[in-house]
Amino acid sequence: MTEPQTSSTIAVRLSLFADLRRFEPENQPGTRTFILIPGATVADLVSAAGIPPQEDVTVGLNGERGRLDTPLNEGDDVVLFSQMEGG
Repeated sequence: MTEPQTSSTIAVRLSLFADLRRFEPENQPGTRTFILIPGATVADLVSAAGIPPQEDVTVGLNGERGRLDTPLNEGDDVVLFSQMEGG
């Protein structure tokens, strides 16, 4: 019996909003696709996007609230927002 084959990479989409757009490459504004290893987390994606770990972000994952330690899956849509202040 053969073992099920697993992919060695996953593709996820990332969109940045508000002042986090300053981390978008000048020649690639908008949603970008990142190729990561299975088991990668939102924090790994943030790092791959060149966003410093001390940056305060709000995570959206597939239309729901996410966290930096949430594992990613093939085809996930991630949006990052700056933390909002005020009232």
